[in-house]
Amino acid sequence: MNHHASHFCQWLILVLALTGSGGLRAETAAFAWLEDDSAALTVDEVRTLPAGQWQPFTPSDILNLGFSSGGFWLKVHVPPKPVNRLLEIGYPLLDDVSVFWELDGQLIEQHRTGDQWAFDSRPIHHRNFVFLVPSNTEPVTAYVRIRTQGSVQIPVRIVPSGQFLKEEQLSYGWQAVFLGIMVAMALYNLFVFVIVRHPTYLWYVLTVVAAAMVQLHLHGLMFQWLWPDWPAMNRYFTAPVISLNIAFATVFTISFLALKRYSPLLFRASQVVVGLAVLAFVYGLFGPYQHGIVVVSVFGAVITPAAWVLGLWVWRKGQVLAGFYVLAWTPLLMGHLILAVSKLGYLPRSFVTEFAPQLGVALEVILLSFALAYRISLERQRRQQAQEHALAVQRQANQTLEARVQERTEALEQVNEQLKAISLTDGLTQVANRRRFDEKLAVEWSRAARQGHPLSLLLLDIDHFKLVNDQLGHLVGDDCLIRVAQLCADEIQRSGDLLARYGGEEFSVLLPATPEQGARSVAERLRLIIARTPVYAGDGDSPVSLTVSVGVATMAPDPGVEPEALIRQADEALYQAKESGRNRVVQWFSSSACSDPGREKSGQSR
Repeated sequence: MNHHASHFCQWLILVLALTGSGGLRAETAAFAWLEDDSAALTVDEVRTLPAGQWQPFTPSDILNLGFSSGGFWLKVHVPPKPVNRLLEIGYPLLDDVSVFWELDGQLIEQHRTGDQWAFDSRPIHHRNFVFLVPSNTEPVTAYVRIRTQGSVQIPVRIVPSGQFLKEEQLSYGWQAVFLGIMVAMALYNLFVFVIVRHPTYLWYVLTVVAAAMVQLHLHGLMFQWLWPDWPAMNRYFTAPVISLNIAFATVFTISFLALKRYSPLLFRASQVVVGLAVLAFVYGLFGPYQHGIVVVSVFGAVITPAAWVLGLWVWRKGQVLAGFYVLAWTPLLMGHLILAVSKLGYLPRSFVTEFAPQLGVALEVILLSFALAYRISLERQRRQQAQEHALAVQRQANQTLEARVQERTEALEQVNEQLKAISLTDGLTQVANRRRFDEKLAVEWSRAARQGHPLSLLLLDIDHFKLVNDQLGHLVGDDCLIRVAQLCADEIQRSGDLLARYGGEEFSVLLPATPEQGARSVAERLRLIIARTPVYAGDGDSPVSLTVSVGVATMAPDPGVEPEALIRQADEALYQAKESGRNRVVQWFSSSACSDPGREKSGQSR
């Protein structure tokens, strides 16, 4: 065993040395960069910029600029050299990469690619962005424009094609070894799970699969292998798969370390982490891409050291398997911590930040497989000891098993109820969210169509809410949203009515079996109570006076008409209320005009 471990360490050191040696070679090309905050500069404008606006750098100083909504330009001057060379940008998760080659003051070639474009948009099919230098007899200049919603990391170099192929064999070989390790460990533990039926092994298999998908995706291989013609998948994959990895790893930790037995408090805290990971998964699917990446990066950076400390603490409490956990997860957790901090822009991108997570994952799955095998051995010993007290132990085991199943069932039901409530409730205002509104609208639309009753919808928008955020701050804005939601909730009395946060500073009120006059009456009542009730945002602060504009629509559903028609009518009425001076109620009555019975009422702004 020691002999094989020694050979493995020697091979690993050789891989690190060969892979890292590329960054030590002297580069003959000249590199410079600048930031385009508005992402509006064209290549012709960039080519005419004075040299003083460019910031020089060397390929060893890998540009790691955190998160930015703007654009970045690179200028790479490549002198002539009698060999074929390649321009490589070694970070495959950049959204948009455009390369413009200039020779003798003329643009001779250009390419546009990125992970938001189909894989065959790349001139050289590779997981990174690789472009052939168009001349080896005359000096050429590459202007590279990069825009991305994710982490702005731009490792760039000019490399001879022969050297690139040599390094690619080693790099791709490591990816193949990594994939082989992950597949082997997943299949082995899946086989163990089928035999022993203990959920710990299943959670471990899911953790291994998710970790492998994360690492392969971060190195561009998932896009290259699985969905090269569907670049939109990249938008919905990064944050959700990292969230799933955190969720599976946490559930595995709960089961493997028996947290419920050793620390009920840590058990409940770990359950909260699982819930947050699920929320991060949902946010990664439906929220802004850049925000989702930031959320999972911060989440991973916090959970990673916390999980390692948890293992140490349980180990000190006497849990034997916790020692294996700490030993196996140390390289994994450290590697992911380095990766998460790198994605936030606090560490420069390097071989350590990019390949340490993969090395850590590979070591972790191997060592934890040994730990799980040792767990089987421990369980066999316990069963042998239990045979000495067969009848008594059998009865006790049955009672313990029943209690454990009941506890786990109750805990699962509780978590499911909590997740269901969270998924249908707006986290800030505690009223229904958009998802709950859509479900309720579909149900009430079908009921109104069957019974022939009118269905009314109010859309309320807080007037000049952006000024509140800009002048008083977002915390005051949040207080205003909460207070408006409370005022509306107090006024909506019928059990069948639904108040929901429709989005931003906009709320919706669904009124089943309510005609136009009744809906308009409710809308006017809401408008008045909000206008007459100032919001006290903090100690000593002046109250904030708010008004709302309300659009009202009423429909008796006809066959073939979708509920979106009701939303469009209410939205048109709301727009008319805004255009007519705000702080008013407007009733939709046709596709071209809206009624405003309160237009001349006193106290309404113009």
